[in-house]
Amino acid sequence: MSTPTLADRFDPHTLAMLEGLDFKARYVMEGFLTGLHESPFRGFSVEFSDYRNYQPGDDLRHLDWKLYARTDRLCIKRYMVETNARFYVVCDTSASMGYRGSRAWESKLGCARIVAAAMSWFLLKQNDAAGFVALNDKTDIPQFMRPSQSPAQFGAMLRALDGLKPAGGASLAKLLQHTTRLVHRRSVILFFSDLLEPSEEMELCFKQLRFHGHEVLVFQILDGDEIDFPFTESQLFEDLETGTRRQVSPASAREKYLQRFNAFMEGHRRLFDSLEIPYCVLRNDESPWKALALFLAERRKFK
Repeated sequence: MSTPTLADRFDPHTLAMLEGLDFKARYVMEGFLTGLHESPFRGFSVEFSDYRNYQPGDDLRHLDWKLYARTDRLCIKRYMVETNARFYVVCDTSASMGYRGSRAWESKLGCARIVAAAMSWFLLKQNDAAGFVALNDKTDIPQFMRPSQSPAQFGAMLRALDGLKPAGGASLAKLLQHTTRLVHRRSVILFFSDLLEPSEEMELCFKQLRFHGHEVLVFQILDGDEIDFPFTESQLFEDLETGTRRQVSPASAREKYLQRFNAFMEGHRRLFDSLEIPYCVLRNDESPWKALALFLAERRKFK
């Protein structure tokens, strides 16, 4: 029998049955960490914590050769995380984030909520400070929560994420402008959006965030329908942000749609490559392991 992969450990049906965002966040993050054989409480730094047995694939630089000489045991040194960082979860709540295709385990916004909550849980366990920025679903007034390491912060983050509702039209530039204005000290921005707004203003805002010294990680959340355009029957499509409706024959529209969509995505890749911003496409019909792996890999750089 083959060894289960990380993707095999993610069960959307189990996730759907979990009642609260708290449980879902812990299920996603703990399951991911278990799959990686990693502890959510330790990292490699300068303050020694304890030993664990060597496992194939471990970095040989962290083997204690003196212990091996004395006991004939291969052990890895573990260290407590040395420094703390300030993180902000920034979440797009435009109406398009409410879309959920037939193959998805959650809407795009629901997926963002769960993955953001899982990352927040991990950060607070690591004694990092986590904060939050989003736009109110009825006004352009930002919801802002200062980063904190308080034990109560996770509950506050969950309530903020739980309260997000998809509504309104194009708002990414405004969201990023508020983030640039509100986040003063050098921080790490975890940005969740479908990025379905081609805008020079949005590009300028990302450049400003990088100019001010912030690290930015972008998680573009898309539905499988948007990526694959699997439709076969003629049907009525509606723009969730403008309300515009159009009857479309997929057979004649599919090739042109995919060409334009792929060109649109390539534009994002070039932008984020040029700004040295880590970028991950997260489908809401697949497991979130890719996004979490990027998050943990980048987290280690901020120590």
